This record gives sequence, C-alpha cells and structure tokens, in this order.
Amino acid sequence: MKKSLGIVFVAFMIMCISITSSVQAQEKLIQLSLWNTIQLEDASTSIHGLRLALYGENQNITGIDWGGVLKVNGDMIGWQSGVVNLVDGDMKGIQESLVNIVGGEVWGWQSGAVNIAKGKVTGLQTGFVNMANELHGVQFSLVNVTNIQYGLQIGLINVNNGGTPFGILPIVNWKF
Repeated sequence: MKKSLGIVFVAFMIMCISITSSVQAQEKLIQLSLWNTIQLEDASTSIHGLRLALYGENQNITGIDWGGVLKVNGDMIGWQSGVVNLVDGDMKGIQESLVNIVGGEVWGWQSGAVNIAKGKVTGLQTGFVNMANELHGVQFSLVNVTNIQYGLQIGLINVNNGGTPFGILPIVNWKF
C-alpha cells in the first residue's frame, strides 16, 4: 500500500512539473516587433523582460515595454512607454504615452495627454484629460472625470459623476 501511494505521489509530481514547464514555455524574455504579424514571438506569448516594438501585441508583459503602439491583451506589470498604450487587463507600474487606455485596474501612475482607466485607479493620473471609473488617489490635468471618487482632482474641470460631496468643481474636487 505504501509503495503504491509512493508511486502515485511521484507520478503526480512529474505531472505537475510537466504542466509548469509547458506554462513557462509560453513566457519569453525578449520581444522585437515591427508589426504584430512581424515579431519574434506570436501575440499569445507573454514577455517577462523587454519588448521593443513599432506595433507589438502580446498576452502579458512583465518588465519594460517601449515603442510606438503597445498592445497587451492581458496584464502589464512594469514600465510601459510608447505613443499609444493599450492594456486590456490590469496595469501595475508606470504608463506614459500620448494615449493610455487600460481595460482593468491601474495601480501606479498613468501619464499622458489622455489617460483612461475603465476600472479603479489606485495612484496618480497626470495629463490633459484623465478618466477613471473609480479613483483612489489623485487626478491632475485640465479635465478630470471619475464615477466614484476617493481622493483628489486638480484641474480646470473636475467631474465626480457620483456627485458626493460635489459633482462638478473648477480647480479642485475631493472626497476622502
């Protein structure tokens, strides 16, 4: 009985190691891309390291992401600097470009002419137009918009669609 249990345990461990190896095979250290169809790794690959791209598309990025149009189908963790940054999932770190759009939540700093977070922002947005579904931090720009506010908006026009304590205020709007 103990021998059978030992064989089952060893077989289970081998299976776990093989599954882990196949998952790690989808993660690469570097990505170079001219276009999402002309890149070292295909769009379903996650990059843990460095991506340099004119137009690049990958599943997840952990590390440094530099280029023109940078598309992440999953999550971005690290520093993303491009002309247009598009993240379908969450972004943790620093994101800077002319246009930053995050489909999930932002933990960190978005800096650009236009910053849009469809989820919650925990941190800082700086630019000309900032939009967040939920703000837990600071928005600093000409126009700031949020639906739920726990923090500070500094700008020419500050909109809190939740309305409490104030819906629209010039210069500064807050809720703590």
